[in-house]
This record gives sequence, C-alpha cells and structure tokens, in this order.
Amino acid sequence: MQNLFLEDKYNLIIEKYVTWIGLFNWIPFFWIFWAAQGLLETKKDRNDFSLILIIGTIPVIISGLGQYFFNWTGPFTIFNGLIIWYQRPINEISGLTGLFNHANYAGTWLTLIFPLCIAQIYNSKKKFKFSFLLILILGIGTCIFLTNSRNAWGSSILTMPLLFGTSSLWWFLPITLFFSSLVLILKTNIQGKFQENIINILPNKVLLEFTNEGFNHLNTTRMEILHFASKIIISNPIFGTGSGSFPIIFELETGFWKGHSHNIFTELAISYGLPSTIIFIIFLIILLSNSFKNIYNYPLKDINDKAHWAAASIFLISQLVDVQYFDGRISIVFWLLLASLKTTINEKNLI
Repeated sequence: MQNLFLEDKYNLIIEKYVTWIGLFNWIPFFWIFWAAQGLLETKKDRNDFSLILIIGTIPVIISGLGQYFFNWTGPFTIFNGLIIWYQRPINEISGLTGLFNHANYAGTWLTLIFPLCIAQIYNSKKKFKFSFLLILILGIGTCIFLTNSRNAWGSSILTMPLLFGTSSLWWFLPITLFFSSLVLILKTNIQGKFQENIINILPNKVLLEFTNEGFNHLNTTRMEILHFASKIIISNPIFGTGSGSFPIIFELETGFWKGHSHNIFTELAISYGLPSTIIFIIFLIILLSNSFKNIYNYPLKDINDKAHWAAASIFLISQLVDVQYFDGRISIVFWLLLASLKTTINEKNLI
C-alpha cells in the first residue's frame, strides 16, 4: 500500500522489495520474544543468561584492546579462509570498535552488558568469581571509554541510578554535575588557566567529542536529520515510505548520505508508518512499566532482574539519538532482554 502513496520522484528510486526484506528486522524477533520466555522462566535461567552474555563479551574486550593498543586489524584467516577477521584501523579521531563495524555499535554492546556484570559482582560470594568479574568490569569500562562514543559514555553513567535506584543519587548527582561542568567549560569560548589545564590533561580524541573542532567535518546536525525525518513521516504517515528509504530520500534532497534517521521510532515510522510505531511504543511502555513494578517493588525482587530492566531501558534511551538496533547481535540481545522482563511478569502472576 505504501508504494501507492509515494511521490513520483521517490517511487522511481525506492526498491519495493526492500520493504519486505526490512521486515526481517522485526517479525522474527517477535517469535524470539515469545519462544525465549520458555528458556528464561526462573531466576536461575535469567542468571545463567546474564553469565553467558558476560562471558561472550570477553572476545569483544580482547579484540578491542588489541585493536587500540597493538594495532590488531588483520585480516586474520582460519579454516582455509572460511572465517576472515578484520578490524577497522584506528586513526586520530576514531575509537575502539572491536568485533563491531563502528565504535557506537561496540559501545552499545558494552553498555548492554555493563549492568549485567555489575549485578553479578554484587551477588558474587566466591573470591575467584568476584576477581574474575572485577577484571571484566574494568575491561568493559576501559573499552567503553576508548570507543569515544558519547552515546556509550552517557549510557554507562545511567547504569547505576537505574540499577540501584535513589540510593545511588547521593554520589551519582555530584559526579554528573562534575562532568557536566567540565563539558560546559570545554564548550565555552572563555580562555583561562583552568580550561587550559583540562585541555592538557584530557586525550585529544576525548576533547574532540565536546569541542566545536570535533564537529567541523559534519555536513548536517542530528536535529536537522530528525527534522527531515519528521517531514518524511508527515508525507506518508499511515503506511510509511518503505524500509531503507530514509538514506535514499535524504541524499536525493540534500546531497548528503546518512544511513538512518538517528532515532529508532522515527526510523520505524518512516519505514512502516505511524500506526505500527505507536503500537510498538505502547507494547514497550506496558512491558517496561509492568516489569518495573514487579522487579523493583515486589518482595522477591532480584538484582539480576533489575540489571535486565536497566539494560533494556538504557538501550532504548540510547536509540533516541542513534540507531544500532539493526546490528543482528544487538537486536537479538535486546529482544531476549524483553523476553526476560516478560517472564518476571509471568512469575509474579504464577506466585
């Protein structure tokens, strides 16, 4: 139906079949959400799921640190070329990517795992497990910093208050105020000794993320991208203009290429219309609100379940300003986390 409402200039350049291919980013995951609930029914199941994800992050940490400090870029081949491993070389502005294609994707994965690792170390009673998890947390934290991803930095800061609630505010607010003040100082044009000392201390790659110099190469801003995305949505609000249509229309109208609209909900609305987007948002609100009541207020509350809720919520917040959802590894974990939250609702109902 959406093809009937496309403007002529778009109808000629947007491939119809791409919309059907784009459905594979969504429909299979509804099945995963349903099927995975049977594997995450108990607290032990959900705890084991966390441990699997944490252990599976070790290659990301090793490859990322090797890439950043020892220039591990490859290509490396095994099994006579069956598997070829290549990592992006790091230049003067790029950050750690590890096994992912982009630093923001690596940062998103790491911030998904970060609250799970904190929850595990919080519950750890064995000295070896505690030491092992502590090393992993230090590795994850280091890699998050080295991604130079502001999205990842912000997501990691949100972890503690979402995981531990108001009890963490007494130290979270001062730290947030401190870093906000540093950013404000770096963004101002007032020259002073204090600003100069901060600039001398911080790595140049970090400074570029908060100064105007780091954005001189941009041909458009996030707000301009979102404004353009809203115009596309308004042009075909019911059925959308098709999956993958945003970069084509954006390049046609502006001459610049952007792979997506930098917001998961505008991206969904562009692809399949506002009704499907509203239904998806309602689904998320109901699931997150009901699971929050059970996980944070119920007598049988568990820190690992809190970590799952925090990870899913942080991911959704991060997708409001960027989109890493379309990486299959990330989207699978996200829907598994949603399935885990649904089982906490089922568990309370059974009790």
